[in-house]
Amino acid sequence: MVFLLLSIICSVLIGFIFKWFDRLGISVFQAIMFNYFTCVACGWIHSGRLPYSEQDMAEPWMFYALLLGFVFIAGFNAAGLTVRYFGVTVSQIMQKMSILLTVPFAILAYGESSGFFKVAGILLALGSIVLVNWPAAGRRNKKDGGIDFWWMPLITWVLAGIIEMVFVLVQQGKMIRSGDPMFITTVFCTAGLLGLVVATAGWVTGRLAFSRHTVFAGVVLGIPNYGSMLFMLMALNSGLEASFVFPLTNVGIILATTIGAVLLFHERLSTVNWWGIVLAVAAILLISM
Repeated sequence: MVFLLLSIICSVLIGFIFKWFDRLGISVFQAIMFNYFTCVACGWIHSGRLPYSEQDMAEPWMFYALLLGFVFIAGFNAAGLTVRYFGVTVSQIMQKMSILLTVPFAILAYGESSGFFKVAGILLALGSIVLVNWPAAGRRNKKDGGIDFWWMPLITWVLAGIIEMVFVLVQQGKMIRSGDPMFITTVFCTAGLLGLVVATAGWVTGRLAFSRHTVFAGVVLGIPNYGSMLFMLMALNSGLEASFVFPLTNVGIILATTIGAVLLFHERLSTVNWWGIVLAVAAILLISM
């Protein structure tokens, strides 16, 4: 449970950092790209070696690490387009709804427990995700031709689910040694290299303007991002079921981020949002039983 709590704390920090990016006008794409390389540096310090070594190339997880690197970049762009055409609310909901794919996968493929309380907790978790993210009157995000991109939220949901399911597959297959960070370091390095190709093309064509502030922003984002993924894997390797970890993590992140936004950024919540928080607490209690 300690690793799960640390993963949630790191993920909440990531949410607050993105709010900081928005207020300072930081280029999110470039910051995320530099964040990936910061994660690689963290993995290098942690393990004492860089990814893609001869030893790593022979590991059974290498294919999945490369796959996730591509999915990370694709997922980021899908989420960005979902925000653009449907708003932040829809993007956040679709990403957190990934448990609709992950939990059945863990239960059906690996025989994880599926008692009444867990199922009820997962259903409440889904309801809380929608209600907590529900925009207050007067703050609804405007759509911009979103009808032409009706499939984009679906892609965002599927890619988020693929990421979680691959983590379950790798962990259940015992492909990763406990505490070994090279799997996630390789994932981040692959995503970073792909992002660098896109960024370089943007800098050359003038569509992107390089700023050293994005490098610093990437470092600030990368440290908790590395921690969130590392602690997530450690939580899964500690014996906790994926059908327990992912719903609890998603609800915990939403709950803590929302309360933190009220306290730190003085954001206001509607009655619907508060009901979402009540459902989130109930979901955590049920899933934990």
